[in-house]
Amino acid sequence: MMKDVIRRGTAFTAVWKGGFTLPAAGKTGTTDDYTDAWFIGYTPELVTGIWVGYDIQQRILEHNAGGGRVVAPAWTAFMRDVYDRRPAPPDWVRPDSLVTREVDWSNGYLATPFCPQEVRHWDWFYPGTEPSQACPVHAPFGTGVSP
Repeated sequence: MMKDVIRRGTAFTAVWKGGFTLPAAGKTGTTDDYTDAWFIGYTPELVTGIWVGYDIQQRILEHNAGGGRVVAPAWTAFMRDVYDRRPAPPDWVRPDSLVTREVDWSNGYLATPFCPQEVRHWDWFYPGTEPSQACPVHAPFGTGVSP
């Protein structure tokens, strides 16, 4: 589930487009006032966290200096160096008990044929935690229909 941060989320440009395509996942973080940024990333065998900030509170670089933009590139460089020296890790083993559902990423409901393709994706859930209601927003007669 945390793979999406790297594959299409806030760390996508720095990590995936930065050439690190081994099994990995992570989480970016930024304080509201851009005084701290971090990225915690991991493969099936190694966890690495990087934090950027100052001891005395002050803004890092400029506005929008977030974890995906400022810190994830350093994580990517480090991990590429690590895996230049050792074999690639195997991908995670997905438990057989998980279920899949196509979800509208913009609202968390089950996707319908009326949901735009760009917000539809398949996701994994523990049984009983998957969404059960169809998207009420994207309807046959346009968008914005409330439930």
